[in-house]
Formats: sequence, C-alpha cells, structure tokens
Amino acid sequence: MKAIIYLRTSTKEQHPENQEKECLAFAKARGYDVVEILTEQLSGYKQIERPEYNKVKQQAHEGKINAVIVWALDRWVRNRDTLLDDVTMLRNCGVKLHSVKEQWLEAINIEGGLGKTIQEFLLGLIGSLGEMESQRRSDRVNIAYNKYKGENRKYNKWGRKALPKRIVDEVIEFYNEGHSIRDTADSIFYYDKHSNRKKISIGSVWKIINKHKQNNGN
Repeated sequence: MKAIIYLRTSTKEQHPENQEKECLAFAKARGYDVVEILTEQLSGYKQIERPEYNKVKQQAHEGKINAVIVWALDRWVRNRDTLLDDVTMLRNCGVKLHSVKEQWLEAINIEGGLGKTIQEFLLGLIGSLGEMESQRRSDRVNIAYNKYKGENRKYNKWGRKALPKRIVDEVIEFYNEGHSIRDTADSIFYYDKHSNRKKISIGSVWKIINKHKQNNGN
C-alpha cells in the first residue's frame, strides 16, 4: 500500500519537520510504504497556486497511491467545500485521506454509502469550524490594525511603538564603528514609558542596520 505524506506550514517560521516525524510514525504503524513526502510553506485557505498539493491529487487520479497522510486536516485545506470535494475525489480514486491529529477520521474511513454520508457530514462540520476560526483570526488582526491606525501614535507594522530616532542613530553609529550586531544590541539601551531600562533585541538591531544599508545603496 503506497502513501504520500503532504506537509504544509503557513509561514517560513514554522518547521514541517515536526509534522513529518509524526506522519512517518503514523504510516509505519499502518503498514504504508511512503513513496514521497511533499512540503509547502504557504496558506491553505487563500486561492493561490499550490503545486505540491496539486501533485498529490494528480497521483491519486493516476492510481499511483492508495493513501494521503496529513498531520491535520487544516494542513490539507481550510475551505469546507474544497475539503469535501477533495475527499470525494480521493474516495472515487480509491485513495484514503488520513490525519494524524484527527484520529476520529479513521473510524469513518469505511466503505459504502453509509460511510460516505457520515464522512461528508463530519468533514463538512470540521471544515466549517476551520473557516470560522480563520475568519476570527482575520477579524482580530483587522480590529487591532484599525485601532492603532486611528490613534495619533507612531507604531510599526506589528503595533509596537517605534524606537526613538536617537536610539536608531546610536545603533547605526555603534555598528559602523566596527562592532558586531550582538555587541551593538548588548551596548545600546533605551527607556520605556514606565522608565524601565530596556536592551534592544538583536532582531531590532539587524532590522535597523539592514534598512540603513538599503537606504544607502549598500
């Protein structure tokens, strides 16, 4: 029995290796021969091109696999209707969709009309919940953005108050003297609105230096 493992993370900060380990263990426990592991780092909800996802479906159509293993159903797709369409397509091709995190899916991976009806109902419910959660996250981001946008304060794109220009200039000057980014971060301090002494993060120093270089054509 041949299976493909499909891994997807939403951003490049996430690590598909964590998903891969559990999916491989799942496949081994069920006696699947994993013929390929496909990985993508992009949204599973937006209507964008997903070549590896399309490759899995193509191999199902060609009868090259018997199963698709994902870490969680929302790693496959987040849209309810697409999820139901894909499961129906895979079923018609004789391919089962397995989810490591949704073990209940195994109980409804059964043959016949009743199994199909139960599966479609539960997958539709899960897909709807996934859509609502995605919408809630989007709404929270928009509310936070609009709140800070309407206030007369200077924030960066994440809502955190920007560093004073004096501090930015000190960072650039200290770095230009030949100090490393880490040494610069350890040497420059500022005070927050509560008069607490704060050290600049290495990430902030890197962003300041990188922006300075770009502005000066370096």
